[in-house]
Amino acid sequence: MAISAKNLYKKYGSHFVLENLSLNVEKGSIYGFLGQNGAGKTTTIKLLSGLSIPTEGRIFVDDMDLSCESGKIKQILGLVPQDSGFYDERTALSHMVYYGRLKGLSKKESLEQSWVLLDRVGLGNEMSKKVSYFSHGMKTRLGIAQALLNNPKILILDEPTNGLDPVGIRQIRQILRECNKKGITIFLSSHNLLEIQEICTHVGILDKGKLIAESPMEKIRHLESNGVITVGVYNLSSEMISLIENLEFVVKTELKAEHTLDIFVNSRADVKPEINRLIVETGGQVFKLIENSFSLEDAYFEATGINL
Repeated sequence: MAISAKNLYKKYGSHFVLENLSLNVEKGSIYGFLGQNGAGKTTTIKLLSGLSIPTEGRIFVDDMDLSCESGKIKQILGLVPQDSGFYDERTALSHMVYYGRLKGLSKKESLEQSWVLLDRVGLGNEMSKKVSYFSHGMKTRLGIAQALLNNPKILILDEPTNGLDPVGIRQIRQILRECNKKGITIFLSSHNLLEIQEICTHVGILDKGKLIAESPMEKIRHLESNGVITVGVYNLSSEMISLIENLEFVVKTELKAEHTLDIFVNSRADVKPEINRLIVETGGQVFKLIENSFSLEDAYFEATGINL
């Protein structure tokens, strides 16, 4: 595992912000940490990156124990917090060189990496500008470039697309995908369901300090609400329904209207083409074929029990 957290508790005063939190981030994945504002996402990120110490529990990063190997871990970890904390009067390049030196790079190494990384995040023509002239999206890209200094294995980002316009969101998404293709494991927090669903390979849902669900995104994408495919057919016959029910992946069927049939299936594979073929071969005319897919939004509201 790239990151493994076990039984984390974080207490401020008499209040537990996190309770018994355990999560696993696979190497090479893009893990989306989803939750409402105030759920405890930023607190978790502070714990995983070593900026805060858990009240209870243990954290392992690349199989190293954060409690006793934090120095080694910081060498393979890149962090992009919500608040970048950049100095307005410094240029993008001077920031990069400064952080490079803090990470143990020589001035020459810092300059060389800074030129490459600023160009990589789309700031190649802006590196001499002061940060005071940067938009929020540009500051986020600078934060990512800074976090990539010294070639980290793991990149942690706290709400990286928060407050960005659609263009800025797409730019950050493209940068993160490129980083992931180069082998970097990414852990990012967000309250944006659509953004998590668009980019992430895995998702964890945090609610009031507790991890209430964790799953590969592929599993969520292929879940079917009650395993139902709704098909609309002209010339629908009892013989056709019987043949459909004899398919090995069909549990049962229910006739909803004269031309509409619900087909309950137990397969994760895409069985719509086979159903369509059978209907056409037996004289039916398909005018509707709908797979009742289960979105991340459905999973989130089901897990949290939030009713709108």
